[in-house]
Amino acid sequence: MAKLATLSTNIDFELKEALSMFCKKHGLKIQSVVENAIREQLEDEIDLASYQERKNEEEISLAMVLKKLKK
Repeated sequence: MAKLATLSTNIDFELKEALSMFCKKHGLKIQSVVENAIREQLEDEIDLASYQERKNEEEISLAMVLKKLKK
């Protein structure tokens, strides 16, 4: 089982209310929604950094890919 850590933070009251209502409506726990949101944000940042590193690479045509695969 993974180790757990406590995260304490202040958020806007209305945002907390919206989160609580969302979780109640969908039968979710706030903890899991928050964990998933943090995980998604971290993954998005990694994806964006990868994109930034590679966005100026030369494009390879499908014909070139097929030619290389036939070798």
